[in-house]
Amino acid sequence: MVRWMNKPESLLAAAAVGLLGALAVLLNLVLASCQSTAASSAGGVRGQPLARAPLPTPLQEFYGDRGPDLRVRIRSGVGSASIAASAGEVLLWPGAAWGSNASSRTLRTAGPVEVRLVGGEFVLKSPQGEARLAAGDGLWAAPMPARAGATPMLTLDGGKYPGRLRLVPRSDAAPGAFDVVEFVALEDYLPGVVAKEMLAGWPLTAFQVQAVCARTYALQERGLSLRRGDHFDLESTDRDQVYGGASANPTAQEAVRSTRGLVLKHNGVILRAYYSSTCGGRTASARDTWPIGKGYEYNLAAPIQAHTRPSACDISPLYRWTVTRDRAELEQRIRAFGERQKLLVRRLKTLHSIEPMAFNADGRPSRYKVIEPGGAWYELSGEELRLACNNSVPAPAAAGAGVGAPQAGLPVVDRKSRVHSSDFEVKVRGNVVTFTGRGFGHGVGMCQYCTKAFADRGEDWRTIVLRFYPGATIERQY
Repeated sequence: MVRWMNKPESLLAAAAVGLLGALAVLLNLVLASCQSTAASSAGGVRGQPLARAPLPTPLQEFYGDRGPDLRVRIRSGVGSASIAASAGEVLLWPGAAWGSNASSRTLRTAGPVEVRLVGGEFVLKSPQGEARLAAGDGLWAAPMPARAGATPMLTLDGGKYPGRLRLVPRSDAAPGAFDVVEFVALEDYLPGVVAKEMLAGWPLTAFQVQAVCARTYALQERGLSLRRGDHFDLESTDRDQVYGGASANPTAQEAVRSTRGLVLKHNGVILRAYYSSTCGGRTASARDTWPIGKGYEYNLAAPIQAHTRPSACDISPLYRWTVTRDRAELEQRIRAFGERQKLLVRRLKTLHSIEPMAFNADGRPSRYKVIEPGGAWYELSGEELRLACNNSVPAPAAAGAGVGAPQAGLPVVDRKSRVHSSDFEVKVRGNVVTFTGRGFGHGVGMCQYCTKAFADRGEDWRTIVLRFYPGATIERQY
């Protein structure tokens, strides 16, 4: 096994040999090499060409039977990562685009690679030694299977991922921080979403509904991110849809396979197919929940507005719930949320009561008044109020906190104290605030617990999907 370099040295001669060799073989082969300087007088491993490695296939922007590539951010602002191949070797090279710079600066290793970002360079440590690559345009990692027919896959910090990885420097987050973005075909991504968003043991029909919704949401969000020029399309958390990498769940795999390429559309446009855990018996409107101004017109689509429909999510543990909160703590969270969002509620002094002030077509509160003693009040949407009640308030920095900073940090809101949805009634008695609510999540679009119950009744997945998005159509995108 060819070693990695412990110290940098000039590679002009090796590069020339590599280029001549590359001209003599097929275009998809590369003489990968490592960049280093002269070894010290005390001795060191000198640079030498690495083994031949095939060039990765360039990123293809077309819809094949596996769908387009998605860019999924699976780590955000981290300081280190451990990358390996589940079977075979890992190829690593710097570059902004897939395949860029690979012909002259590809590294190849069979062992796990520990990656850190130090002083503008990615420092790579493996059992073969250490190497450094310029970090300006990011770092790519791709799997190379050990044998013909093996499914190439990478592991990141122990988790398996079916795509290729790009590490993107994030100086805006912290010195030495970077994102890890997986480039993965949509149909390879979906089993990892469906297995996380549905509970194990739920029927195939429910998984099929989830697959169609998740595919539709991913494609719609991908289109938005490409227009914005972002370096990723989707988060792997519930900020978009939960994704855990490769999944061996056979029900999730079959749900994706049996609905391949099928999406929801409205007036010929891919719908933003929102979904949440438990509607609580009353649906919410996208236009009441998220922005609807320029660039957000998709939230006005008719199929994702509130409408009266049958519900069956009383099987959910959060169909009905009650939580109590300390009033002073709640006031602090609401003020901090208002400060961050530049809302007038940041001026809240003392909470007297919270009352609904508007309802949607399904009878669910859509806007609330946060009222002070004496009658002054602040208006928030239901989703804004839910987020405000659950808002994190960290302790101020030891230095430079300044006047007006929170007096102290607050505990992270957990399952027992969380306001689970935007559909609730509030009672304030002394220093105790009691929320009595319905459901879990925003309540727009598909309800996962309703889906499970409808599937148990024997309904087919198409009927279930269209009940949640009336006026939409199910169409084959690829």
